[in-house]
Amino acid sequence: MKTLIRWMALAFFVGAFLRPATAHAINFATGSRPTPGYQLKLFPFYYSADTRTNKDGDPAVTDLGLKKYGVMIGNCYQIGDLQLNAFIPVGELEVGKLKSDDAGIGDFQLRAGWYLPVEWASILPMLMVKVPTGSFDKTHPVNYGEGQVDLVAELYLFKMLQPFSFDTVLKYNVRFRNPDTDVTPGNEFSAEALLTYRLAEKIRVGPAVNFLVGADNNKGGSMVADSGLMRLSAGGEIWYGRFDHAKISLAVYQDLLTSNTNEGVTVMSRIAFMF
Repeated sequence: MKTLIRWMALAFFVGAFLRPATAHAINFATGSRPTPGYQLKLFPFYYSADTRTNKDGDPAVTDLGLKKYGVMIGNCYQIGDLQLNAFIPVGELEVGKLKSDDAGIGDFQLRAGWYLPVEWASILPMLMVKVPTGSFDKTHPVNYGEGQVDLVAELYLFKMLQPFSFDTVLKYNVRFRNPDTDVTPGNEFSAEALLTYRLAEKIRVGPAVNFLVGADNNKGGSMVADSGLMRLSAGGEIWYGRFDHAKISLAVYQDLLTSNTNEGVTVMSRIAFMF
């Protein structure tokens, strides 16, 4: 009976609060002003984690066997100071510990932003809505979609000061109730920063750090004590921009400190095509 209860608890927390870190990866010139027109952005990603930590940051599960991989398809359109984009994730999520997986189209991300009229840097406030288009079934231990809406205020900053560049993004994520599970994940704040150095013409490399902290979750109208998550990740990126109409980057992040979430490695590439 105790074994069954532990498995049910693991399935609940993995299914309800699973937040692999694939969305937390900043790239060179993320907030820079693009040329007017359409851009296609492809973000192939891979995330792997065997450890899930508890509220104290100690390992609670060490054989999770979680893998999430796929591609984020970004459609970006720039009209004057206005930027509109839509991201469609496609991929697969599997958890070996639960012997379960799910695949398909994930939750869409729709954004709108406006570049501020400043000259010393590119500053872009944006508003993002995550739409629960991905598959979600509360009876399944693993779901590729999250089953609830997010509303995110984002602020991007990009500054070039050769041979260096600096990117940062601040986000505040208001998370809404999942009607199927009656769980409202805690709101989240995240900060990401990337510093690059020009190795050669149109080749850059540098370190990055990401931090995320979330409030306690709510279940059935009651706060779930000590359920808020925290993640500190560090890594870096190499960027290649020698092609006329395409830019490519590769980023790798390692989760260093976590609580109430998974601890693993993210590998992500960004391929941007300008039309």
